[in-house]
Amino acid sequence: MVESLEAMLTSLLILLTPVFLALPVSFAWRWWVGIEPEQEHYREKVRMVLDSGIPLSRYRSELDAEARKVHLISDRQARIESDLLHPLRIQHFLLFPSLVLWPLVGLFAAIITLPMMPVLRLVEWILIDKGILSLVARIIQQYTRWEVIGIPRLGEGAKELDKVLASIHRMPITVFLGLFAYLIVSYMPLSSFNVLLLSAAVYIVLVSAISVIRAATESSLTFADPTNRRLIPMDSFVEDALGPWVGVGLLFLLSRQLMYGSSIRTGELFHDPVAFSISVLLVLYTATIIGITVEIVFFRTRGGSVRQTFQLQMVDEFDPMVYLFTRSHGTLRISPLIPLSKWIEQREEFDFTPDPN
Repeated sequence: MVESLEAMLTSLLILLTPVFLALPVSFAWRWWVGIEPEQEHYREKVRMVLDSGIPLSRYRSELDAEARKVHLISDRQARIESDLLHPLRIQHFLLFPSLVLWPLVGLFAAIITLPMMPVLRLVEWILIDKGILSLVARIIQQYTRWEVIGIPRLGEGAKELDKVLASIHRMPITVFLGLFAYLIVSYMPLSSFNVLLLSAAVYIVLVSAISVIRAATESSLTFADPTNRRLIPMDSFVEDALGPWVGVGLLFLLSRQLMYGSSIRTGELFHDPVAFSISVLLVLYTATIIGITVEIVFFRTRGGSVRQTFQLQMVDEFDPMVYLFTRSHGTLRISPLIPLSKWIEQREEFDFTPDPN
């Protein structure tokens, strides 16, 4: 009994190690972004623009002038803007130790990543080229009676670092899906090797599908719910649908595995709670390296094409309008701009000068 309790406590400490490591990293990140008075001043200026609902591109010259006034270099501007657009939280900092452990987990990540690339292309062909994702959007629209419109993304015109932070901001769901697949498959009556093999196969399919969907919806496309007075960007709709299920599922599966121990755990690797906890961390950090690879190989090379193709399919399906959703002196206004088709033709650029009337 005492040995069992010690093993339980040890396994909990192992699982909590990423949290302990994440706390100093989060403080270091906050300092790196900027905490000096002049940096906080610029942060407030950027926040005022974002609060107004106007993309940063509209006030790019004014923001640059403000930065020069308080002697901020371009890199510091990029950090502050990116931190406001894509804030990093504890779940992001949990993944940072993988950068140290990549020589250990890199080989496993490479073994999984290589077959993932053709699967990604296959899923893209099914969901985008064959129009399955647009059909799903049509079904959602018919079921909910929402309208499909366009709202310009506030991050347009942000400094270059924004792309890096956007990648990091996307990664937790990609990574935690790997851990989710591993914990689900570990319940099956399989050997340790077969559990790892099947987990990798399930993870490849899940990440391929989710990556294509997220790349396609990362645009100005928005669901408008007039009944409940809501605007729901499509990418937020996907995140909100996935995040809670993955998060709650991980907590449930981890706690159940640790509470019931070997009575539900199969294979030599899963019999010992300490060995199981170590395997969870190895899976977590391996999935992080895979997530980085997906960001570089897929989102950087195919993301733009997937997004544009899906937007054009939405134009054919709904012929939506692009609206400017702004706030000024406590007054909210939704102003029609141009059809989404024309918006795409103009490379998503428009004169956002506020209407004086």
